[in-house]
Amino acid sequence: MPVPVPPPGELVRELEVLVHAHHPLLLFETVEEDRVRVLLSYLADRVGIPLFVWNPASGLEMVGPDGGRPVGTEKPEQCLAFIESADLEAIFFLPGFPELESPLARGRVKEIYRRYFRHRGQVVFCGASVELPLDLEPLFTPIELPPPSLEVYHRFVSSLLQEIGERRPIHIDLSSDDVTQLLNALHGLTFFDVQKLISQAVIEDGRLDQQDLDKVLEAKRRIIERSGLLEYFPHSHQMRDIAGLGLLKQWLRKRRRAFSDAERAKAFGLTPPKGLLLLGVQGCGKSLCAKAVAAEWGLPLIRLDPGNLYQKYFGESERNLRRAIGIAEAMAPCVLWVDEIEKALGQGDNDGGTSQRVFGTFLAWLQEKKESVFVIATANDISNLPPELLRKGRFDEIFFVDLPSRETRARIFDVHLRRRKRDPAGFDLDRLAELSEGFSGAEIEQAVVSALYTAFDEEVDIDTERVAAEIELTNPLSVTMAEKLQALRAWAHDRAVPAE
Repeated sequence: MPVPVPPPGELVRELEVLVHAHHPLLLFETVEEDRVRVLLSYLADRVGIPLFVWNPASGLEMVGPDGGRPVGTEKPEQCLAFIESADLEAIFFLPGFPELESPLARGRVKEIYRRYFRHRGQVVFCGASVELPLDLEPLFTPIELPPPSLEVYHRFVSSLLQEIGERRPIHIDLSSDDVTQLLNALHGLTFFDVQKLISQAVIEDGRLDQQDLDKVLEAKRRIIERSGLLEYFPHSHQMRDIAGLGLLKQWLRKRRRAFSDAERAKAFGLTPPKGLLLLGVQGCGKSLCAKAVAAEWGLPLIRLDPGNLYQKYFGESERNLRRAIGIAEAMAPCVLWVDEIEKALGQGDNDGGTSQRVFGTFLAWLQEKKESVFVIATANDISNLPPELLRKGRFDEIFFVDLPSRETRARIFDVHLRRRKRDPAGFDLDRLAELSEGFSGAEIEQAVVSALYTAFDEEVDIDTERVAAEIELTNPLSVTMAEKLQALRAWAHDRAVPAE
């Protein structure tokens, strides 16, 4: 194992205050047991009390040269019984401790709380997802383990490479820019995951170079997505891929530097931007814009799928949202794309209040978030969105993305023809733009694709006439959903900024 990295001093001081204030029960919801153990070692040295660590194989064991091992503490009930009867001024670290549902376990925890509240002793629970019984929740003080800084990642990776280098020769070929990219790619991952990724990359070919960056990003995508709540998107679109939306692009361009250099922005008197809501017609580029912003700003793009949040058990949906937010904050700075937010936070009448609780959790985080997570929420239907979400201050701005103008439609045809390796100069773009009045960007793209299928079947190349024919066969949403579109435009008239 690499040399343990010292924990943040402010977190050690925060825990020291809790020790002296007699907070006997602490809870860390994290998989990083090693980081918590190092943190508690520093805390124990600072306040001058012993640290005991539990595991089901050997029970409790005191850390340090004078360490001892109480007899018969391997089973959870034995461990709790010893802590209760010992009544020691000590820190007891119980990582991965089983559930506390049994009446005996709950009774012992309550008694530990009463006894240890009289002195500086603490019992620290830690796990990826700790379910506390409702009667025990008020007794615990939850502690957030903040993600390490880039400097801490650098020290950890350096220590790891030094350890590997003592066993086998390795060659490191990274420029300073490559190192920065590597650390940004690792940011948000646990030290356990970092150790696996770097060790594998080095041992495969004895090198750590620029080619390993893509492997790290791919591994990071898999790690994020294994939560089942978030999806990691590689950069595949740029702002130049988006036709129109000039006002929105200008707004984003002005705020890029304030987000990327938040400390300087604060010193200048600015609050770094926290996000925007894109409201508008389906297929007009809202999702594409979210992808392009992340690429343009050089940030990871993480998509929250609302359908994965909701579970049938009480409290599980809110827990899922908190987990998703925690992952996004660990990846900061990043762009969090909440797709079709009305499905995630819409006001449901028949869900037992779940949607209201999820909404409250999201709203509180959006208002108070401190990490550099730029939220881009997209919505097609505002009728179900709570009015509190649309109030000024929740998002920096609400933009309305309408159907593209004639000029923008011509540019959209240009983009999609070039993407399919056709020269737009060989097409009558003005005529196609006129024929596609009322079409969304997605409908224009589909007209080009359909014309390509027709041309391929006829063994000829695509031309203006074939694209025009597909346009004539299409009934756009502006026709089939005219009333709904008109209502959306009327709502946005005085409440949102036009994107174009």
